[in-house]
Amino acid sequence: MAYTALILGSSAATREGVANCLDNTGLVHRKLYCKDARRAIRWLSEYDIDIVCCDWRWEAHEEINDLVGVLRRRAEWHDLPVLLFTSGDDRELWLAGMEMGASECLAMELPMEEHRVKIRWHMKNRERIQALHKAQSQLARIALSDGLTGLFNRAYFDATISQEMARCARRGLPLTLLMVDLDYFKKINDTYGHLAGDRALEAVAQVLTSMSRTSDTVCRFGGEEFAIILPETTNSNAVIVAERIRKKIAQLDLGFPLTASIGVGSAKVSKCLLPEHIIAEADGALYEAKRKGRNRVESVVMNTGVVSDLRLFRKFKVALASA
Repeated sequence: MAYTALILGSSAATREGVANCLDNTGLVHRKLYCKDARRAIRWLSEYDIDIVCCDWRWEAHEEINDLVGVLRRRAEWHDLPVLLFTSGDDRELWLAGMEMGASECLAMELPMEEHRVKIRWHMKNRERIQALHKAQSQLARIALSDGLTGLFNRAYFDATISQEMARCARRGLPLTLLMVDLDYFKKINDTYGHLAGDRALEAVAQVLTSMSRTSDTVCRFGGEEFAIILPETTNSNAVIVAERIRKKIAQLDLGFPLTASIGVGSAKVSKCLLPEHIIAEADGALYEAKRKGRNRVESVVMNTGVVSDLRLFRKFKVALASA
C-alpha cells in the first residue's frame, strides 16, 4: 500500500533528513513538507495523511507539542501515527517526545530495515484501529436501524426528538411531527401474504426518505407506523409535505392497493413541552384521519401554554390502537 507522509522540520535540511529515512524504507510514496504546526494542521485538513514524521530536537519542543496536542484532541486524527526522528541517542529527548504523546522516537542512524519494520507496524496498527472503528459504527447503525426498511428505529426516534425539541426550544423555533400509518395493513398481510406486507413497508420507507430533507429524521415507529421529525417546520408547510407523501404512497404499484393516513402535530417548542406531548398530538391527528375515512391528512397546532396533563393526550393513543 502507498502511504502519504507529512514531514515537519524547521529547515529544508532537517526535513530532507527525515525524508531520506522514509525513502529508504520504500513504504512512503508521497511526501508533504511543512516547517510549523500551523501549516501541518492545514495539510492534514486538505489531504489524506497516513503518518506524521517530525525532525525532533529540543528547540522544536513547543512547535511539535502544539501539533501533537491538536492531533490527540481531534477524533479524525486521534489514531494518526506521529514518529519523531532524532539525530543521536539523547534518551531525555526521546522520553520528552513520548510524554507529549508521540507514537515513537527513532534515531535517524538506525538501519533501514529497523525503520521499515517500525513504520510498517505503526501503519498496520492504524489500519486495525480504523477497521475496528468502522465495525463499531456499523454495529451502532444496526442497533439504531430497522432491519427491514433500513430506516432509524424507535430508539433513535426517542433520542432524536428530545434533542430536536431542546434545540428548537432554545431558539424559539417550530417543530412538526408526522405520524404515517398504513391503512388496512392487516388485511394486506391476510390477503396477499406477509412478504407482500414487507414489500409495502419497504416501498413506503423509500417514499418517505425520498420526500424528506436531510435535516428531517425518518423512522419506523413500530409495525406499519412511521414517524418523520421535521425541525424548523410550520404546520402549513408540513401539511403540504404530508399530502405529497400520501399521494405518492397511493400511487405505488405493488400489485394491490395501498394508502396511508397521516397525522400532523406542530408546535412552537417551549421548555414546558415534552416529546410525549407532540407525539400524542400527532397521534390524535392520525386518529382523526382514520375516523374520517382514512387515506387523508389531519393536522393540529398545539397551544403550548395549556399543555400540562398528559392524560389528555394518552387517550388518543388508546383510541388509535383500537382503530
